[in-house]
Formats: sequence, structure tokens, C-alpha cells
Amino acid sequence: CVMKKYFALFMLTLVFSFNGLLAKSQTKVGGGFAYGTDIKKPAIQVEADIDINAPITIAPDFKYYFTDEFVTFWEINANVHYVVSEKNDIGLFLLGGLNLASQSVSFNLGPFGGSSSISNTEIGLNLGVGADFKVSSFYITPEVKYVLSSYNQLVFGVSAMFPI
Repeated sequence: CVMKKYFALFMLTLVFSFNGLLAKSQTKVGGGFAYGTDIKKPAIQVEADIDINAPITIAPDFKYYFTDEFVTFWEINANVHYVVSEKNDIGLFLLGGLNLASQSVSFNLGPFGGSSSISNTEIGLNLGVGADFKVSSFYITPEVKYVLSSYNQLVFGVSAMFPI
């Protein structure tokens, strides 16, 4: 699909554009949990937060939702965080970015034998807010975002992030 190729090209451009900045930035990586209100399922997530130039960070993530037995749903996000406030080890940020979501459904062909599947992948936009709470040597990062796409939904997430 043409949209998948554009998204992949965007991600590669993003990675190579900021590759030289990583040496002088604070990068955090981590994982956590999320919940999507449209699919009504929890997810696990892995993410990074790359400080490229205060107050802006690049925050890619991947979410895999625990769906029904025959359904698979995941999303990749290329977000930008704009830090609006930092005080007493708490940072508040606005979130915006791109979303690539994929859903596939597998089904049994019954008496004819075998199985088949159908899938759909959509590109959308993310808009949201979040915070970074410094706890000892790591951060707790809750966020809430709305995904604008064919898979419109509100997503609540929280991660533990560790500086590297």
C-alpha cells in the first residue's frame, strides 16, 4: 500500500535526521500498559523519549492490544512532545504525531477446511497530553491521546521510562 510506504519513509527520515543529536541528548526507554476505548482492550507498549532540543522530544512507541482469539490489533506512533512546564521533577507535555494502526481478523473456512484472514491498515493523527514524574532514577509517564483515523479512539497509557 502506498500509505505504508510513505509512513516507512517518514520513520526512516525521522531516525536519520535525529541520529547525530542522540549523542548530546537525554534518551529514555521503557514500557508499560495502555487501554483503547474503541476496541475496549488493554495493550502492552514499548517506547522511547529522545530529547532533541528542549522543550521538544521525539517519542516513538509501539502498542500491541490483547484482542480476541481471531483478532490482532497493533499501532506504531511517531509522536512529538512539547514540554509546557517542568517543576519539582514533574514535566507536563502536549503530544502530537502520526499513528499507523493495523487490524487483522482470521477465520476458519468451516467444512471446506483451511483458514483465511483479512486485514486493514490506517494512518491517523495523535493529539494528547501527558506528564513525566521523576521517581528516584526513573520516570513514570502517564498520557492520554485521541487517535483521529478510521480507528478513532481515546487511548490511556502509562510507562516506566529509564534514562540511557
